[in-house]
Amino acid sequence: MTAEENVAPDEDQGLPSIPPRKRLTGTAKEEFDRATAADYTVKKASIRDIASKTGRSFGAVHRSLTRQKVVFRPRGGAHRSATEGEAQ
Repeated sequence: MTAEENVAPDEDQGLPSIPPRKRLTGTAKEEFDRATAADYTVKKASIRDIASKTGRSFGAVHRSLTRQKVVFRPRGGAHRSATEGEAQ
């Protein structure tokens, strides 16, 4: 057994890939919502990353996270304080 065989085949197994324009209903929708919420909160994936992995739009993923009542992270990266940017 090589080292490559010990690695999980797909890190994002919980995220289903959905064909374009396929409507999710019932349990499939609930499972998708749970999977996106877990990826966003536990794995800290961005909405855009989840959208590209699943084949859904940014808006569809955002609505899915909203249905799960996920607390969204603030937009953008780390901000410098006023004292960090000043020359000393």
